[in-house]
Amino acid sequence: MPSARSGPTIAQRLLCATLREMRERAQMSPAEAAQKLGAARTTVSRLEAAETGPRPATVRRLLEIYSSRRINGRRVVTAAEQNQVLRDLEAAQAPGWWHAYRDVLPPQIHGILDLESAAQVIRIYAPGVIPDLLQCPDYARALLRARAPREAEQVIDRRLELVLARQHHSIARTDPPPVRLWVLLEEVALHRPVGGPAVMRAQRLHLEELIARRGPITVQVVPTAAGPHPMTSSGSIGLLRLSHPALEDRLIVRGLRTEVTTDPELVGAAQAAMDLSAALAPPPHTPLPRSSDE
Repeated sequence: MPSARSGPTIAQRLLCATLREMRERAQMSPAEAAQKLGAARTTVSRLEAAETGPRPATVRRLLEIYSSRRINGRRVVTAAEQNQVLRDLEAAQAPGWWHAYRDVLPPQIHGILDLESAAQVIRIYAPGVIPDLLQCPDYARALLRARAPREAEQVIDRRLELVLARQHHSIARTDPPPVRLWVLLEEVALHRPVGGPAVMRAQRLHLEELIARRGPITVQVVPTAAGPHPMTSSGSIGLLRLSHPALEDRLIVRGLRTEVTTDPELVGAAQAAMDLSAALAPPPHTPLPRSSDE
């Protein structure tokens, strides 16, 4: 996956999709909008496809063009919408929050964090361990140490800061509203020892607190006794729905290499498999299952 600086960010794509929707509302073709802009014929279509970066002067002029159009006596773009686009433009040009962690951030994760920050809904299938967005600090640290047993302590500290910042900018954020997170967890993930009994108790308590809030976080646990199900042979995956209807859902397949696709057939197959597997799990807000020695 390219780094965050090697292509348009999701914030830029969202902005470009909004400009396209405004143009269509104004009943203009891309060529007509470009002509009024006094630019090359392909300028607007390339901007809307996020093939070129949004220049502030261009965006402001397009907003003036669209807001001046009236249909049935009414402006098709309001002043409030213009102001929102200008705020979105400012946000799209700012570095992502994760840039502060470039010293410990694997290149393939840049795009994942960009997607999470713009997501409206995230669905996760977690077959082996508690996923990053639901980890308590002690569990996250123990898992980071297990993955890099020779790493310096200060590096582990920075990576833990990144995990907690990732949670803050997705499930704990307030503006925009927090992402709606739905996690399908295999029961074995609750019982696999990570960091010792005290850490596992802290992680369990953390999950129970999140479930008890009955907020935008849903956790379902597939019992081991349920046997094989459509997700059994899958590794960890994520499905992300973004906040603009013009942007496709994303499927994230995690393994030795993380892959992201918008292929509708693969995304649809993953959604269907998760739905069928979730039907085998107790409903949301069911108390977590306990192991035989608890």
